[in-house]
Amino acid sequence: MHFIDQDEIEDDLPEDWNNKVQSAWEYVIGKIDDAQQATLGKAEENGWVDNKLQEKVEEAKIKARKTAITSKGIWSDLSDLLSEQSKGKCWYCETIEERSDNPIDHFRPKNRVAECDDHPGYYWLAFDWRNYRFACTFCNSRRVEVETAGGKQDHFPIFVPPDWNKCETDVNVERPMLLDPILEDDCRLLSFNNNGEACPVVTDNESEGFKKASKSIELYHLNHKPTTRARRTIFQRIRTLVSNTNELLAEGIAENSETLRSNRKELIRLIRHECKSTKFNTAARLYLMNFEGENSWVKDILDRT
Repeated sequence: MHFIDQDEIEDDLPEDWNNKVQSAWEYVIGKIDDAQQATLGKAEENGWVDNKLQEKVEEAKIKARKTAITSKGIWSDLSDLLSEQSKGKCWYCETIEERSDNPIDHFRPKNRVAECDDHPGYYWLAFDWRNYRFACTFCNSRRVEVETAGGKQDHFPIFVPPDWNKCETDVNVERPMLLDPILEDDCRLLSFNNNGEACPVVTDNESEGFKKASKSIELYHLNHKPTTRARRTIFQRIRTLVSNTNELLAEGIAENSETLRSNRKELIRLIRHECKSTKFNTAARLYLMNFEGENSWVKDILDRT
């Protein structure tokens, strides 16, 4: 997971974005009003009065709000902009999933919260770009494989107390249990072992850091088997490149030789988040750091990249 600076997104928002948001909310409010009037019109016919009528009106308004928000999915207009921040890589897992439709995840779910039965969803954040995270299908949608399962969907676990914010006026200081790529400290809580598996940096299983990383690995589906295999391949490639480079240096090959330059160039591509042709760059950097202590040339690459 690589840190994403949201200030850079704000600088590049479309000029008409605020107008789109206002128009979307006007549409949603209109649909809610229509649903309320339609339900009131059925009240006498169905014998709804007092509490029953209030219940039916509220049900109709909630249903209309969810449907209207989904139908006005203006967040898709920001897909390219959010993708640019990570060179087309998922903000959660750093893969490039070309088969997906590059969905945008609402970090705080817009329609419901799986961990809280009475939560209406963070509907007031539905059109707030600050709540958007660029996510691949495997991180964002429910997936069940032979050995693994995951997908964030409507999950938003938190450490309680305090409670979830359940309306726009609530001011609880929520403590999400999911790692957020827009928080640099969160990105430091995730590591990867040499088998390609994501794992917590913190080893104390009672600590919040450990629980955040563990829950995120589960819900973001970070140990999806094809993903762990891909990371393991990267580790093996880095190990081979380092070993080959050291052997050549020991033989007295000039540091500016074509082979050594090629090895260094490939290592740089593997760890650079800005490189469009590589993925899992955070894992690659951590793997390369394993060889830093005994190899000054590795440290030089890490310091300069």
